Formats: sequence, structure tokens, C-alpha cells
Amino acid sequence: MGIKRKLAAALVGAAVVVAVPTAAQAEDHGDGKTACNSGEICFQFSWDGFSTSTFQRHFWYSDSNHNDDVFGNVPNGNTSLLLADNAHGFWNRDTSCSVTLYVSTSYRNGYATIARGGKQSISNWNQSHKRCA
Repeated sequence: MGIKRKLAAALVGAAVVVAVPTAAQAEDHGDGKTACNSGEICFQFSWDGFSTSTFQRHFWYSDSNHNDDVFGNVPNGNTSLLLADNAHGFWNRDTSCSVTLYVSTSYRNGYATIARGGKQSISNWNQSHKRCA
């Protein structure tokens, strides 16, 4: 194989590797604990200022599609309550960035950017979120 073909094959292979999310991103559930902890991006089903740790979903990273995310720490064990269009509370505990919330998947139609440490009631129209947007 010529040098040009080898280089082209290596570049294509590198592009595929970059496009695949890391294992941590594919299974992103923050630190896995029930409370919203430092560094996490947290959504809550019913806004109570995060005084309880039920019905929450935590992330470390951005997520372009909330339609495959479910709330955790649900008292009755129901694991089918989707995050998309159901969250009413948000807490940005990210240690370095603001987080932008979007009405649509794939980071389209942003409607709110919450600074680090921001905690607030949000519109239930949330299909994706992005760190450092």
C-alpha cells in the first residue's frame, strides 16, 4: 500500500475514533449518587429547589438527545419516566461552564443559559443541553 493510501486510511480511522463517544459519555449518569453533587449538571422532574433527591437525572457532559434518558431515584421504581419535556428544575453544578438548554434535540433552539451554580425552575421543553456552549 502506498504512503498516500496508508495516510488516508489512518485519517479515516482517526475520524471514526473521534466521532464515537467515550464509555463515560455513553453511560453518563454523573457520579451515580442520588444528590446533585459538585461537577454535575442536574435535572429534576418537579421543581422543589433540589430539597429532595428523588426524580433527578445527572450528567457530566453535554447530551444532544434527552429522549433516551430517564429519571433516577424514583420511589416506586418506575424507570420509564423520560427526561425529555418532563424536567421542571435545573441545577448547574458544573465547575467550569455555563450550560445551555435547548427546546429541540441536537442543540437546536436554545432557550436558557444557566451560569455555574445556577439553580432554577425551567420550561419543561428540554430536548438537549450543552456545556460550555
